[in-house]
Amino acid sequence: MEFGAKYPDTVSVYFIEDDKGNQISKEFCGGPHVSNTKELNHFKIQKEEAVSSGVRRIKGVLQ
Repeated sequence: MEFGAKYPDTVSVYFIEDDKGNQISKEFCGGPHVSNTKELNHFKIQKEEAVSSGVRRIKGVLQ
């Protein structure tokens, strides 16, 4: 969760488990989900960073 950000009352949290049921990832999601970024119209990338080898994460806002 990003501190200082305002989120709706209901948000999604996704868990990924291994085959033994151990949690290996827990992701908070407060953003929109779309099939293609063209559905978002205009958005501005505010931050881009490496999460792990070969994986990038972006933070953007809809305009």
